[in-house]
Amino acid sequence: MTMVVVDAHQVSRLRDMLPALTKAHLQETLGISETTWVRLRDRRPIRQSTYERLLKRMDRLRQG
Repeated sequence: MTMVVVDAHQVSRLRDMLPALTKAHLQETLGISETTWVRLRDRRPIRQSTYERLLKRMDRLRQG
């Protein structure tokens, strides 16, 4: 299983996309769990597949 550590700047950009830092907004907006958010925030590795899914979600959010 390949793991990725997301840099602090990108985590900050993700945070800026959230209307509020709640379990529901994490799931609805970014498609991730609270556990994954904690791992991102703490600069701990997440699965490569989760990261790729998150990047796709970010692109969709940016495009409107």
